[in-house]
Amino acid sequence: MVRYSPDHKQKTRNAIIDAAAERMRTGGLDAVGVAGIMAECGLTHGGFYAHFASREALLVAAIERLFDKATDGVARTAEKYGDAALSRYVDFYLSPRHRDDLTAGCPIPALAADVSRAGGDVKAAFDAGLDRLTDQIGALMPASGSKASGKKAALALLGEMAGVLGLSRALGDARQSSELLANKRKALAL
Repeated sequence: MVRYSPDHKQKTRNAIIDAAAERMRTGGLDAVGVAGIMAECGLTHGGFYAHFASREALLVAAIERLFDKATDGVARTAEKYGDAALSRYVDFYLSPRHRDDLTAGCPIPALAADVSRAGGDVKAAFDAGLDRLTDQIGALMPASGSKASGKKAALALLGEMAGVLGLSRALGDARQSSELLANKRKALAL
């Protein structure tokens, strides 16, 4: 009989979530199929249900993981750049590097359209992740009154940047795409 370490189940669950999150980021919610994810992790399809009650539960966990990574990135930026953190974050967000790397960065442009058509738990996970990310960016916003006003401004900023990033990814003309990013960055003047 094979003995597993006490944390084997959690490590396996994490590997499944990471694989689903990566696929989700590059291919949307439809790219996350139970059989494919399990095969990618070297596991059987039937083993999936030892970790998740449903595909939707996996989607929720993967969205949470993507927002964990995004909020960790904002926290690292804040720690490294202090008062210049917001400007540095916007520089990264509206960069050709972020546009071209679908495997990293903010999950909003990759998931927003799919989540709008998804079920309640998936939407709730996206909303909660967005709320956490908005809190973190709100803390970087210039003091303009209450914490609530900083959070509102952060949500508007994220909405603008996610829309521009998504559009820049969709454009077939690389020059036009880069100009869009640069022009939005100049318009924000942060």
